[in-house]
Amino acid sequence: MSDVRIAELFHTVARMSHRRDVARKGSPIYGSGQYRCLLTLEGLGEVSQRRLAAVLGIRAASLSELLGKMIARGWARRTPHPQDGRTYLIALTEEGHAEAVRVRSMDGESAHELVEVLSDDQRRQFAEILETIRDHYAQLRGEEA
Repeated sequence: MSDVRIAELFHTVARMSHRRDVARKGSPIYGSGQYRCLLTLEGLGEVSQRRLAAVLGIRAASLSELLGKMIARGWARRTPHPQDGRTYLIALTEEGHAEAVRVRSMDGESAHELVEVLSDDQRRQFAEILETIRDHYAQLRGEEA
């Protein structure tokens, strides 16, 4: 099988898995910037908007747009920083925490479904292959895995 065919197959499986997760989670934001931001805020707690943009690896303008959508949904709040008037603090609301808990609880189901057809040996091999590819990309970017 050619390298191109292997890569196409990998991407096809990833897209199929993503579509099933979106349908299962009942949320059109699953896999989007809002989803990443929601789960990142759940882990970080209250954080400056600047730090959140850095952690997510996105531009400040993109984060502002994303946060606007999350605030409109009632998932996040933006408050002025008490010591630095140029900065805002971002945190999840109770509704945001509830949504984060809801989608995280489904992650285990998705992970199980992805690999349930594999034997224990195939799971081990699959994990090793993915780690090798991840490490290769990290090395190409000059990062540690």
